[in-house]
Amino acid sequence: MLEDAVYTHEWLLFISLCETGSMKESAELFSLSTSAASRALKRLEDTLEVTLFDRCSKPMTPTPDGKILYSRVKTAMKSTREALENVREKNSLHSELKIGFLESMSLSIVPQFLSNFKTRVGTITCLTGSSDRLIERLKKHDVDIIVSSDPALKNTDWKRILMIREPSVALFPKGIYLGEGRKNLSWNQLSLCNLPFINSYGKSGRGKLVNNFLITYGIQLVGRIKVDNLAIKLSMVANNSGWTITSPLSLLNYPAFTKDIDAIPLPAPGMERRIYLIANELFPQDLFEDIAKEVCKLYSASVLPSLKTLCHQNIGEFHIRQATF
Repeated sequence: MLEDAVYTHEWLLFISLCETGSMKESAELFSLSTSAASRALKRLEDTLEVTLFDRCSKPMTPTPDGKILYSRVKTAMKSTREALENVREKNSLHSELKIGFLESMSLSIVPQFLSNFKTRVGTITCLTGSSDRLIERLKKHDVDIIVSSDPALKNTDWKRILMIREPSVALFPKGIYLGEGRKNLSWNQLSLCNLPFINSYGKSGRGKLVNNFLITYGIQLVGRIKVDNLAIKLSMVANNSGWTITSPLSLLNYPAFTKDIDAIPLPAPGMERRIYLIANELFPQDLFEDIAKEVCKLYSASVLPSLKTLCHQNIGEFHIRQATF
């Protein structure tokens, strides 16, 4: 990243401490121990001959001099980034793209995205994972931009855009009896079925979505298994070991399971997953918008037709940025 090339770790640590107020959290962002981070901050203060933080307050707060310096450094970082991007835009090439995608997009969108975008940047690094892991990687600067189902609203200096809203579905073993008329299922019927509910890990985007939904509507589902891996959930469902709630996109990632799984629309009120594009505020705006357009285009052109073929029924309404399907 630009910040790594222009600013030392001491300066980046200083910025992080001003924003988090936590030495421990800031140290973790740079893979440092708390004591090593404390020594780095002391080196910066000794070099500047200025006390930057009131160490007696909790959380740590910048001194008046520290606040002035933070404001000036943030402004300088933004100006440096904008100047560099102006040069890159003039040359029509961004030097590097480090992007993180949701695991559920790893087969349906990521390969085509990388193929289409390879001429736009010098090099591309692509990581995949759950939303919570992608957010941590964005904090640590392992990636510059992520596609996430968690908007990460606590990070107020990040920019984000809502790209896609997709319905969630219930996945059951093929042919399981759920009463008369699957299209008119109730949450009570789902909660009383003879299979345990397999939930997602609570800190993941899917886990937060499902748990918040169930709490909001007072729905109780029987099951004590929580996993953070799509393949495990689908394998258990296919083997008649439980049922789950997930994105229909999951099935496209693991087509081998589809012959043993039924995707069923959720009863009202339905649940939807929202997919965001998130980057730090210094990420070039033209590239940010182009990535959003490309992801939405691929979802519309490739994912939707495949889902309709795979599920053999209307599983709900999809909303894609600037279009409704």
